[in-house]
Amino acid sequence: MIRRDYLVIGSGIGGACACEGVRKHDKRGTITIVGAEIMPPYNRWLLSKDFLREKTPPFKKLAHYDQRWFVSHKIETRFATIVKQFNIERRLAVLG
Repeated sequence: MIRRDYLVIGSGIGGACACEGVRKHDKRGTITIVGAEIMPPYNRWLLSKDFLREKTPPFKKLAHYDQRWFVSHKIETRFATIVKQFNIERRLAVLG
């Protein structure tokens, strides 16, 4: 079992912003972000807008937070991962 101070569930822009907010207030706490997406958070609104215009934007243009950002802020990423079970009293999450 691995202990973390913070577990952020959801790897979209909201989850990344939550990580950023936690890190601003707690410089040393351990943070893990978990989400079903296989990539770091990206701008879904821009993707759909360009898709409707029949354009395919490069991922760099869509990326809001890239893997380097998470590493530099000492945030562990678990992309392509879901939370199967969660017990708040025991502070336990089973990932899958």
